[in-house]
Amino acid sequence: MAIFPVIRALELHKIKHLLIVTSTINLEVFNVLKLEQTKLTLVTMTMQDHATLKEIKDLAKNITQQYGTPDLCIEAMRKKNLKTMLFISQLKAKTNFQVVGLTMKCYSPVCKNASRMDQNLRAPVPMTWAFMIREAGFPAVRPIYELPLSEDVLDEVREEMRSLGSYIALNLEGSSQERTFSLSIAENLIAKIQSETDIPIVIAHGPKGEDKARVLVDCYNNVYRLSLSPSIKRSAAIIKDAYIAITHDTSILHMASAYNTPVVAIYADYKTRWPAMADVSESVVVGQKIDNISLDEFAKALKSVLARI
Repeated sequence: MAIFPVIRALELHKIKHLLIVTSTINLEVFNVLKLEQTKLTLVTMTMQDHATLKEIKDLAKNITQQYGTPDLCIEAMRKKNLKTMLFISQLKAKTNFQVVGLTMKCYSPVCKNASRMDQNLRAPVPMTWAFMIREAGFPAVRPIYELPLSEDVLDEVREEMRSLGSYIALNLEGSSQERTFSLSIAENLIAKIQSETDIPIVIAHGPKGEDKARVLVDCYNNVYRLSLSPSIKRSAAIIKDAYIAITHDTSILHMASAYNTPVVAIYADYKTRWPAMADVSESVVVGQKIDNISLDEFAKALKSVLARI
């Protein structure tokens, strides 16, 4: 989602062909992407953390054999590791961009200031990408997140949510157990929300959070979940139309930023690279264990967002 300033700048520059290498997990983010004057090709691979060196090497070779030597390769993984360097060295693009301070000679010096923004100033990632691509001579674009959705996905989610009217989207899952709200804290959060407003609550969850969501829906009035099977794109559709989003997961936070949905962002550790970028937002910083959230601080943040919408 953070790389979209680069995609939009390349599109405005009217490049002939954009090839995006994406993991199978993130493929659906780009599947509905439409470019007006640029040919788009999607190439999938295993998520880099799990991909073998041979797979990465073969991928670069296949790209070169099928499409020729790239004029430009933009390393958007934001990783400094052997797999990244192997892919770049095997691809042999004429010019290479990155923003994480890699010093190999193959990288263009035009990336130096953007790398400083990222590595030293720890600027928001979309801002760093927008700055980098402008410094390279491409058109200036807004430093925002994007997450395109198909009309089919929007329609199926809206059909189910329509009867609720305005709703609050509540995310309770994190990337690990210590960053996932326990059932008891989830209950406290719902009780606190319901003490501040009578707006319906919709729990946005993935497959791992389905059981907890079902329990909460059964226990509380005016709390709902999507009956359709959970997916990234359906969660995104819920966030897009929400009156307010409440989340401690950065992927859901980026969705709120992409759709300019008012948000209460809860951080275990605050990261300046990943701030809430919606026009109306409040942040609550908890610490390592997400269950240690102060309910009073959360209530103040929610009140502030409600008052500013």
